[in-house]
Amino acid sequence: MFSWIRRRCSYANVVATFALFFAMTGGALAASHYLITSTRQIKPSVLSALKGKPGAAGTNGAAGVAGPAGSAGVAGMKGETGPQGPQGPQGEPGKNGKNGTNGTTGFTETLPPERTETGTWSYSEPAGAAVIASISFAIPLAKALEEDAVHWVPKEKQTNECKGSAEKPEAALGNLCVYEANDQGTTSLTIPDILKSGLPIAFFKMGASTAGALLAFGEAEGTAVGSGTWAVTAAPEEAA
Repeated sequence: MFSWIRRRCSYANVVATFALFFAMTGGALAASHYLITSTRQIKPSVLSALKGKPGAAGTNGAAGVAGPAGSAGVAGMKGETGPQGPQGPQGEPGKNGKNGTNGTTGFTETLPPERTETGTWSYSEPAGAAVIASISFAIPLAKALEEDAVHWVPKEKQTNECKGSAEKPEAALGNLCVYEANDQGTTSLTIPDILKSGLPIAFFKMGASTAGALLAFGEAEGTAVGSGTWAVTAAPEEAA
């Protein structure tokens, strides 16, 4: 029974009850008892007995709406450069690579098929001398050239087998082209004979040997000066 009373009693109820009681009893009660006007007049042990136990905690309320995002803060100042770190340890030496294979030699005994080599020729002879210019192949030909495979090309001229120039000599497959570059001075020399080298002049043959050729201009009537270039191209392999 007392527990029910304690549950219903509160600080406000006690004060109200005393106030009503004194109002109904009037001055007679006031004459023989104290008038309670403050909780300080009540014994603390009595007040604690009258107070009920704390109730259970209520449920959490719903979360409120998220507030707006704040403005971006001011960028911080650039920090000072840190001190240089210590030097790392030295790496291990690399392994030696393998030796490469030996390359093939660039030497060739004869001019390879369809390859071209070039050179220059010149002469300077006094009047009355036989004017002869020599052409020597740095790489010998595999086969000598006959008369129809050697060609004299005057300045600024071309032939079907010789489509180059003194500045850029060219020759068709299996042909020798001799290009004239400079005048022949005060001579009346004509087109030279192109002879196979290595033979006496008395037994000359037209064409070119595997080592080169001779240009026989004849006898100079005055100072003879001339020069030019040449090109020879080896024949195809099946024709060599």
